[in-house]
Amino acid sequence: MQQVKKFITNKYMMFLYGTLFIFLLWWIISLCVNSLVVPSPWPTIALAFEYLKQGYTYVCLGYSLLRMVLGFLIAFVVAFALGIIVNDNDKLYEFFTPLMTFFKSIPTAALVFLFIVAIGAQSAPILVVVLIAIPILYEAIVGGIKSSEREILDSAEVDGANKFKKLFKIQIPLGIPYIIIGMISTFSLSFKIEIMAEVITGYTKNGLGSLIKGAQMADPTDLTPVFAYSLIAVVLMLIVTFAAFAINQKLKKKTKIDK
Repeated sequence: MQQVKKFITNKYMMFLYGTLFIFLLWWIISLCVNSLVVPSPWPTIALAFEYLKQGYTYVCLGYSLLRMVLGFLIAFVVAFALGIIVNDNDKLYEFFTPLMTFFKSIPTAALVFLFIVAIGAQSAPILVVVLIAIPILYEAIVGGIKSSEREILDSAEVDGANKFKKLFKIQIPLGIPYIIIGMISTFSLSFKIEIMAEVITGYTKNGLGSLIKGAQMADPTDLTPVFAYSLIAVVLMLIVTFAAFAINQKLKKKTKIDK
């Protein structure tokens, strides 16, 4: 009985319950408002499965993921480099704070229109993801590096470790769980931003955003196709988030054991 209770209440099952709660909330909202505004989840799920039987859906999903991952990787490299630069340097951290605040505050739509003019609609979503993701990843990386306990760093100094060894042998490994949490949230946000950028440009071919835009233009009174394509993206990110969550839990346990 104890094992059954433990299984029902473990963290992974709670993640599943939270996912089911989203669909329950969606169903309740669809009952309370006009179905033309918020379609019921059941026909939406059925339509999403129909789309998943079409090869072109995977082509568009693949292109959207490719653009998002490219932008995400560029952002991570830049954020990681900046995180290392500002490590143990409060003045540099304060210097970069206005820049990161600027990146976080600038309207996404303004960036999309700017990049459409500057580099074209095809590449605009990539750069939008880069600029949106950099400040979030930067804060996660800096926070992860600074999360190391002072006693551990002092002990490493006594043992003769220099700044380079402390950073790459202690601070970054211990900060990985914090960094992964930031990466999870940024990854999902980046995918959302990338799709939104495709919708705004209206010209990006072979993308989930272009499918959503096309479905909306085909019949503005029926939002079920829009919700169905969006559901595919949401479920994909839920799967990625669950996998990253499971990995992060194992890393946290390993970190505690190492300590």
